[in-house]
Amino acid sequence: MIKTRGLLAAALIAGATVLSTAANASLVLSPGNSGTTDQNVLFQNVIYGTNSLTTDTNSNPANRVTFTSNETLTGADSNGQARISDAAHTGFDLLTWFMANTSLGFTTNVFNINDKTATLADITVVTNLQTKTYEDVGINLHGNNYFTLESGGGEIIKSVSILALNGGLFEDVRQERLGGIQTISGAVPEASTWAMMLLGFAGVGFLAYRRRGQGQVLRLV
Repeated sequence: MIKTRGLLAAALIAGATVLSTAANASLVLSPGNSGTTDQNVLFQNVIYGTNSLTTDTNSNPANRVTFTSNETLTGADSNGQARISDAAHTGFDLLTWFMANTSLGFTTNVFNINDKTATLADITVVTNLQTKTYEDVGINLHGNNYFTLESGGGEIIKSVSILALNGGLFEDVRQERLGGIQTISGAVPEASTWAMMLLGFAGVGFLAYRRRGQGQVLRLV
């Protein structure tokens, strides 16, 4: 019984540790330009795809950032930084961006939504730990809307999406800035999965211990 209790205790402690680690992950979206960034998204060496385009950052060597939408995209230079819009210049309601090298992510993102008619938007962030949507974010009409997205606790941002609500439209997204670009670690199992796996291993160990103590032999039939 002492060994069994020890195994179960170890499993529970390990599960609690994983739960604590997940709880320490943090993701914050705030209005304004307050994040620490070290790379600006430029409009150069652009490659166009179907409803997408990929462009450089100003790092050396350059990192590449991809933008996708449900509309054909285009862009321009805006004070040395990229301005991403729909090719028809009639406004768009959806835009997603991520590192073109999908093994990379970032911990800080500053972006500026230049609005057309949207008053509300959903902003969805995918990280190595979660997918989170900030719902009904207020958007100022016909003006700049700076936002800063920051993560901590080992959380790395993989992609960001903005969706205009109630039929609203964006004019463009400009002055994209990134910080903390780094390699995304491998997928991490959910905390509950880890706990169940550890408890399962403990149970198997307990059965093997009991059989050895009773002199039983496990046979394959």
